Amino acid sequence: MNSSVSNTGAQKGNARIRSGGLIRPAWLIAVIAVLGIAAAGCFPKTGTYPIEIFTEMHYSQAFRSQEPPRLDAVRGAEVFVGLGTEETLALTLTQEREYVPAVASDLYAVNCSVCHGAGGRGDGPVAIFLTTPELTKDGVAYGAPPDLHKSRERLARDVLFGIVSSGINVMPRFELLLSEEDRWDIVNYVFDTETGLGSQ
Repeated sequence: MNSSVSNTGAQKGNARIRSGGLIRPAWLIAVIAVLGIAAAGCFPKTGTYPIEIFTEMHYSQAFRSQEPPRLDAVRGAEVFVGLGTEETLALTLTQEREYVPAVASDLYAVNCSVCHGAGGRGDGPVAIFLTTPELTKDGVAYGAPPDLHKSRERLARDVLFGIVSSGINVMPRFELLLSEEDRWDIVNYVFDTETGLGSQ
């Protein structure tokens, strides 16, 4: 009698497992766990950043009123106008504006004096760093920036203009930084023995 009752109970238990009776609670627990984790992200602790399910509107580029104010153009700036497909930009090969020693002096002071020095003797404030082997790529020091007074004696104006334009060693290519007229002003300032660098 007892054996038949126990067999009947075992059969019912096996039938419940086969029919998925015990599997349903496992799925239900998994769903509740996922929802609990998601809910925990919506209510963060102090000092944490919430998990965003929906992004905030001010992050959208379409919501213009939330963008920071744009800066106005510089006073006196010219509006850029394209040249068109048939027009070409003609670059002059010679200096067109008049040489003004004060303008040339400013150009030299800003662009050249840091290496060549205010007087052009190759004693600018960064010269010591250019001649330190530890600061160069291959451990061999560069030569000191040249004395421009000696360069003026051995180089023609157009040669010095080519060096200023194309750069040499650690000297940058000023054709990428200055206009042709600015570069000619610097060269003329070096050769100017009355009011320019040559007078110092």
